[in-house]
Amino acid sequence: MPVNAYVDEVSESNESLSALRMMPWARESVDQAERVLIEAVLDGGWTWEQLGAEYGGRSKQAMQQHYKRRGGQRTWSRRTGSADVEAVRDAITRLLLNFRATDEALTRTMRDASWNEKDPDTEARRRRSWVERLNDSMDSLHDFINNRMGKVPRWEGHEVPADLVDEVEAGTAKALERLRQHRDEVDATIAELLRRQAGLSR
Repeated sequence: MPVNAYVDEVSESNESLSALRMMPWARESVDQAERVLIEAVLDGGWTWEQLGAEYGGRSKQAMQQHYKRRGGQRTWSRRTGSADVEAVRDAITRLLLNFRATDEALTRTMRDASWNEKDPDTEARRRRSWVERLNDSMDSLHDFINNRMGKVPRWEGHEVPADLVDEVEAGTAKALERLRQHRDEVDATIAELLRRQAGLSR
């Protein structure tokens, strides 16, 4: 097995690393939502002084610096009196989806971490259940989609830019392989259930 493939396999099976990969994404999601909400409040007519006093007792300058540290670039020479509703809705939706995915990853970390001292015999008995095997496969696929596919670059238009072709191709190949693994588990589960069903009808 190539070294890179081995590293990928070890990393994918490490629940702590899987959860850790979620952290930059979670932080970026929080920063984006905070930035958009700050902009919405200021668009609604608030001043930096008012917002700073309400938001942690900050001064005008501290509030402006806080906004810039979150990636904010806008300035307000005048207030429009209305917020970008779509931007706020999108930021909150992304934040909620991110929280849900992060919570699931952290929950699996606590469930599967080595410090939980899983008993091998108990784990083997658990894995004999088609429900548990299917759940494990679905969890693994979910983590892959959230942690790996989020890094595959996006682009506008129908054609992939030349400088992104290799990265997109590699990401697509990994996605297909993971989907095939999940499909194999689903097919094996279907076959097992069909055998059980046939046994019941005799």
